[in-house]
Amino acid sequence: MSTLAEDHPDAIQLRIVADETAHPRNEGVRSEATVDVTPLDRTALATLLVQHFSNSWGLRTAEFAVYLFLVTLFPDTLLPASIYGFATTGAGIILSGWAGRLVDEHHNLGIVRASIVSIKLAACMMYSASLVLLYRFSIPSNDTRPWSTHLASGMFTLIVVGGCIHTPAGVTISVAVEREWVTSIAAGSSAHLTTLNTNMRRIDLLCKLLAPLFVSLLTTVASYRFAAVFLCGVEIACMFFELIWIEISYRRFPALREAQAAREATRRVHAREEEPQEPGEIPPLHRLAWERVCERVKSALLDWREFSQYPIFLSSLAISFLYLTVLSFDGTMLSYLKAHAYSDPFLAGMRGLNVIAGLAGTLAMPFLERRLGLVRAGNWSIWSEVLCLLPVLITLYVGAPSDGSRGPAWNAALLFGGMMLSRIGLWAFDLCQLKELQLALATHPRRNALTALQYSLQNIADMLKYILTMILSRPSQFKWAALASFISVVAGASTYLAYVKKERGHILHHSFGDMIPLLGRKTR
Repeated sequence: MSTLAEDHPDAIQLRIVADETAHPRNEGVRSEATVDVTPLDRTALATLLVQHFSNSWGLRTAEFAVYLFLVTLFPDTLLPASIYGFATTGAGIILSGWAGRLVDEHHNLGIVRASIVSIKLAACMMYSASLVLLYRFSIPSNDTRPWSTHLASGMFTLIVVGGCIHTPAGVTISVAVEREWVTSIAAGSSAHLTTLNTNMRRIDLLCKLLAPLFVSLLTTVASYRFAAVFLCGVEIACMFFELIWIEISYRRFPALREAQAAREATRRVHAREEEPQEPGEIPPLHRLAWERVCERVKSALLDWREFSQYPIFLSSLAISFLYLTVLSFDGTMLSYLKAHAYSDPFLAGMRGLNVIAGLAGTLAMPFLERRLGLVRAGNWSIWSEVLCLLPVLITLYVGAPSDGSRGPAWNAALLFGGMMLSRIGLWAFDLCQLKELQLALATHPRRNALTALQYSLQNIADMLKYILTMILSRPSQFKWAALASFISVVAGASTYLAYVKKERGHILHHSFGDMIPLLGRKTR
């Protein structure tokens, strides 16, 4: 992505127009400030992006492969995949806030390293347990359920436990690197923030594209068993690579060390202020433990209360509604599509096309922000997703195939085409909302704890999705889950309208030219 900073080697003067969130109700006023912006160190940025690619590759591979193994082992029901998703999402809800506080309260580099080890070992646990099931039962061909034996139940439990470790560890590294580090590196520059965010998201999407194709290649050319063994070996190798590389990335950015030193100095000041003046009697251990638990619960409740009072809470709630959906290429829809005789390579290819559309969304976001402003760009993006998902919903009710067969060509074209186009709006909105959150909490002393609460909201919506699919577990019932999902997406878009109203004072401009700014001058 080209910026002025890339065209000049030295620090330059950029006139930065203040984001509309700074003056939400003064639509005709444009506040400008002149600040020194130091160009990003391209070598340092490359090291950070390589680290992020390695981490995202592992996460996206496990995301696709574990569901694929479960669907292969349990082909007649969505229940095992839903149980796995429900449990891992529940772990994310409970532990996301704690993960954010870890980033706020401890040295970031140490937390990231611990997260890397946890993610890789958890992934190895899931792959190993899947391998045992694949060797013991192969691909089930009758009504016998693999979980009917103690060995299989134990292996399935290991897969779920591994996922429950994998999810919060992924949240921790995401908060630390994609939120905390990115905000510190940007150093108040809106242009740098957009550049970092879009590059990170493009890597995520690239991994979403390549990882499923890679897993499908392994299962097609070799076997599911070989895939489990190979992916486990890759995780171990990547763990050692990332443990070394993450420190290289950290050392390349002086801003990260400066931000860490500032946080530690602040913590020391607070610790001195909270020291008791006179030592008292030491309470029993069980009372200390209970008081610590109560303190943590009270702190979490206060964080939720504070977060809910920020205008950005409505934006976070809007994107969380988008997680209560089966209309995406996750394990639930994958199970439905496989029940209609779509092959693994075909599904991986369709998922790849959706990811390419998502990459187009990351390219569209900076353009929309320049033409519309950040908040309005988000509004256009989320409502475009709603419109594109409407034909997808229709295909599940009109011309829908019966189980074990495919529908007519026009039905498949609308289904996969609508899904693909909806990804453009989804990922453009995701980037808009991410930047809104970063700007809103940039100066907050506990920004990572509050940022992690958005992950909790997203995981709550994810959990509701899995509850929905556990109730509607048969592929023939998928259309009702899809209807509930579409309603949730519409609810998210409506909630974002409330955020637009609060930030801007109105939803629509009064003049026709301002309502369609892409055809004319940039408006607020």
